[in-house]
Amino acid sequence: MSHYQWQPAAKTDEELVSSIAKATELPAVLARILVQRGCHSVEDAEAFLHPQMSDILAPDSLHDMDKAVERIEKALANDEQITVYGDYDADGITSTSLMYETLLTVGAKVNYYVPDRFKDGYGPNVDAYRRLIDAGTQLMITVDNGVSGKEAIDFANSKGVDVVITDHHELPDQLPDAYAIVHPHYPGDEYAGADLSGVGVAFKVAWQLLEEFPPELLDLVAIGEIADVVDVSGENRALISAGIQQLRTGARPGIHELVKLAGINESRLSDEDIGFQLAPRLNALGRMANANEGVELLTTPDPDKAVQLAKHVDETNQERRDLVKVVADSALKQAQLPNNRQRQTLLLRGKDWHQGVLGIAAARVVEATGKPTIVASINSGEDVVKSSGRAPAGFDLFQALNAHRDLMVSFGGHPAACGLSFQPEQANAIADVLEKAAVDQGLDENAKQPLVIDGELAPKEINLSLSEQLNRLAPFGPGNPQPVFVLKQAIVQQARAMGKGNEHLRLSVADSEQRLNVVAFNQATLIPAIRKAEPGKVKLAVTLGINEWKGKRSCELMLKDIDIQQPTVIDARTRQLTPQMFDEEGDYLIYGDRLRKNVAGHIQGKLLTPQQARQMDFAGRKLTVVDCPPSLNELAADLHSSAIPKAVRLLLWNSRSVASEGMPGRQNFAQLFRLLQKQGKLEWPAAQTNLSQALRLNEHLVKFMVNVFLDAGFVTIESGFLRLVTQPTRTDLTQQPHFKQRVAKIDAEKTLLQCNSASLLQWVEKHLTND
Repeated sequence: MSHYQWQPAAKTDEELVSSIAKATELPAVLARILVQRGCHSVEDAEAFLHPQMSDILAPDSLHDMDKAVERIEKALANDEQITVYGDYDADGITSTSLMYETLLTVGAKVNYYVPDRFKDGYGPNVDAYRRLIDAGTQLMITVDNGVSGKEAIDFANSKGVDVVITDHHELPDQLPDAYAIVHPHYPGDEYAGADLSGVGVAFKVAWQLLEEFPPELLDLVAIGEIADVVDVSGENRALISAGIQQLRTGARPGIHELVKLAGINESRLSDEDIGFQLAPRLNALGRMANANEGVELLTTPDPDKAVQLAKHVDETNQERRDLVKVVADSALKQAQLPNNRQRQTLLLRGKDWHQGVLGIAAARVVEATGKPTIVASINSGEDVVKSSGRAPAGFDLFQALNAHRDLMVSFGGHPAACGLSFQPEQANAIADVLEKAAVDQGLDENAKQPLVIDGELAPKEINLSLSEQLNRLAPFGPGNPQPVFVLKQAIVQQARAMGKGNEHLRLSVADSEQRLNVVAFNQATLIPAIRKAEPGKVKLAVTLGINEWKGKRSCELMLKDIDIQQPTVIDARTRQLTPQMFDEEGDYLIYGDRLRKNVAGHIQGKLLTPQQARQMDFAGRKLTVVDCPPSLNELAADLHSSAIPKAVRLLLWNSRSVASEGMPGRQNFAQLFRLLQKQGKLEWPAAQTNLSQALRLNEHLVKFMVNVFLDAGFVTIESGFLRLVTQPTRTDLTQQPHFKQRVAKIDAEKTLLQCNSASLLQWVEKHLTND
């Protein structure tokens, strides 16, 4: 049942592990991780644990660095108006703050502009450039954007305004005609250093301009780089580590106040605090309000102003969280509709969903379903749908849509995420493009992503000291992921919900010597499966952290993944039942009354009705589901016994395919009504054949339609005659019991009989463990 495919870390040289543990005073389990991650000697380990400023490459190795600085110095000499043009995410806000502060330091005449996500969009915008140039801008410096802004930069050039680009994003085929492009991946002039984010590139420009290393700016670098999830190895490790030390001093009033509001111990601030507390608050400004306020927060020297700004940022973040829940919940409900369950990809549409949180909602849907997802919304009074997409590993969302730009008003992104807008009438075409891409790319929604297990720990081996030692390996992120451990010799003693809405999970686990708590956010739905599992059948993969509450510090375990031993589920679907299929001992669940009577003499085990199945304790028993259920809800209810069976065999025999017959349309019902009006009364069921011929529908469908009319009070059957009721009350046929039953049966057949084996087993396993 695990979400990931667990993979043990590579075997290590235990002598080297012992040497590193002794030299560094690390526990062996942590020293082993250093070896697994490329430390081949004690010296390598010491260098990893103690990053130095000397690890940071000089700025002049970046493309166009000298040219960029020369143009800025010219602007300083001529007292030109410089505008720093930023971006509205945390990397962009810190980049803008860093460049603005640096230019103030050297005496520049400078202002800044962070685009509005909703009015300006991402990157250089012609209208925004026009306003800035009309207001007096003579040199534009972009930070964390620029390479995709050819049109706006051409406009600036036409007005005699130079543009210096500092950026790190993927380069387009045609680069803009900027005065200078400082970029770590410029074609033919690749930077030899780290995977810099926007603020990392801006820092290098600031360093070159100041002609000395500026350690006071590293706090901004740490926030921006962690927020942008860059590779944290190499020089980034040194930049971020030094930046975290700078943040702990509380030197910036704005950050100092934001840290207090987030409940962070400033003297022990960590990369995790930045990633999960500070960065989301800054990102919320760009999603909900005006990100220029973020620059003001980061650069103000006024403590009183900092208090006011930090409070507003914190309130905006809470508003963002509330909106994410509303939109994500609505999108997830759509994702579970029958038509979407059959799809490999999802395009989920809403009205007046806040467009600043569509990407987060899409990520939540991907996490829940494993399907590439676009979440879209159109606002009242607008005629263009705005949307954001996310994709799991193994699916290239950018590639899927890039060749179909004709369907969209705007589009941009990368393999894992995209943003697009389109006319409402193009929604189905875009959905079809996504679905075809899933086939072309060989998407397997049942495939699990790998999770490297760095080691095993028993509860008795886990304590605050181990967590503190583990922090010596930080910062964590790409290139140095947070270590994951499997708990060994651990029994789950209790599983309960926690949080304001009982959406989170707290587990109590123990071995013979110690009891610990494990927390998992938004995972309370796992509780039924955990409680049903036998002792020792639940394995936990966790990360270690430190929880601080009212001055007390303790080791905290966060759930990364859970593996609950599942019953053996056997796909034995058949179109023909034989006596041999009933030879095995076990429990046989049969939905059809006639079928149950027919096979009663052949059953070696126990014959069950659905009602009996729901009262059964299946622990250690084998269950055979003989025929296709009338609805998915019925099968789900029957699988929810007090304990999980040892094995489930799925025969799912179907006497007649309702799904292949389909559903009569509105026109068919109207035609039947007119025929009954014309005939007055008909012998029933003798007239069924004639009606079938007249309607050109099979007799099963005719019988179904008559039953729907009976439900609705349109007809009566008395003394062998079918009669139309005089002046029947108008009613919705789709809400009649027989109509709903047929819809449910079709859904069951499509889900259980028309899917591949992997999808079937996944559905059954999910419903065995969920209530």
